[in-house]
Amino acid sequence: MLPVIKWLNTYVAGLFLPAVLAVAGIYFLIRLAKTVFSPKILFLSLTEKTNSEEGGRSPLSSLFLALAGTLGVGNITGVTAAIAFGGAGCVFWIWVCAFLSSVLKYAETVLAVRYRDISVDGTPHGGAHSYIKKGLGAPRLAVFFCILCIATSFTTGNMTQSRAASDALESALSIPPIVTATVFFILILSLTVTKKDRITAFAVKVVPALCLTYVIMAVCIIFIMRDRIPMVTRSIFEEAFTARAGVSGVLGYLCSPALRYGVQRGIMSNEAGCGTAPIAHAGSAVAHPAKQGFLGIAEVFCDTLLLCTLTAYAVLLSGAVFESSATAYAINAFTSVLGEGVKYLLCISIFLFAIASVAGWAYYGRESAYAIGAKPWHIKLYGMIFSFFAFWGAFVPEEITWEISDLSISVMAFINVIAVLLM
Repeated sequence: MLPVIKWLNTYVAGLFLPAVLAVAGIYFLIRLAKTVFSPKILFLSLTEKTNSEEGGRSPLSSLFLALAGTLGVGNITGVTAAIAFGGAGCVFWIWVCAFLSSVLKYAETVLAVRYRDISVDGTPHGGAHSYIKKGLGAPRLAVFFCILCIATSFTTGNMTQSRAASDALESALSIPPIVTATVFFILILSLTVTKKDRITAFAVKVVPALCLTYVIMAVCIIFIMRDRIPMVTRSIFEEAFTARAGVSGVLGYLCSPALRYGVQRGIMSNEAGCGTAPIAHAGSAVAHPAKQGFLGIAEVFCDTLLLCTLTAYAVLLSGAVFESSATAYAINAFTSVLGEGVKYLLCISIFLFAIASVAGWAYYGRESAYAIGAKPWHIKLYGMIFSFFAFWGAFVPEEITWEISDLSISVMAFINVIAVLLM
């Protein structure tokens, strides 16, 4: 079975999916350019008041929740893996792909808010499954999408993050995997087997602080090594049009919206087109879908153009050399400039990035379960099983988990992108 899944991933996740995402991004860039890049519409959308008659979280809280699901260890070690494989030029293609995917993220976010459902207590719920069901009139396909999202939450959004964080802490700080797994289990259980507001509260508090801490560390490296910025920037553009950089940057960015394994072969992605982040954005109490759509663009900016660019420049400016793994590469880059003490802060950042991603995916799984009629006790059972997978993921070989998760999220992306294009 595993060879068959690998073959499917080679052609589904590795060839056709990047092409579909690229075509969709270019199409929406042409169709929505006047809206997305209009300063007047942008100002009116972002200054529009929240609809006080609707329940739901604030627009910024929805953005932080979406970032929690998108952020992961790939933001740190995934970029270093891309550079190790494709050289500095792959950074240019990551920028290009991020630019195209930002418009796609806008489109799917707007649709999610437009076709969401309002529960009895006034709380909005929705996502890709809502516009597939109500917009396309395909309820069975919506149910299938929800099942895929639930299954993917156990692998892509859970086990892979747990394993990556465990490997990072073990290699850098010699912390046994059983310790990391146990802490993961306790934290995720406390977040999932409760009201889902706790996941949102966690994302609102942790994600901004986590991003700020990491940004400060990266900016310090860039400032210290500022004399090399022109040289590094020139190398990014000079190497961008080699076959090696193109494959790593374009295919690496688009092939795995699931955030490829961050320690050895992870390639960062913002998951645009997969239909997951719209689940978070649909819960926003906004008066007009376009307002949240612009925050979808902000999500791509923060996740890719900001964090990944800072990581790339910090690593390239440091002059560190790739030796064994992407994790060691990232740690060596930071410690070579800022000293050994920063290793502990970086490991904490990797761990919290993983926790934030797992928490965000737990929310996606719960919302998908609600969408197909799950009862409250089903949700609690899901939280328990999800927490166990977070523990188990620290010990499971990453190859099996990633092959399955890549296939499931690729199918999700195909369904979602075609639905968005049709609408």
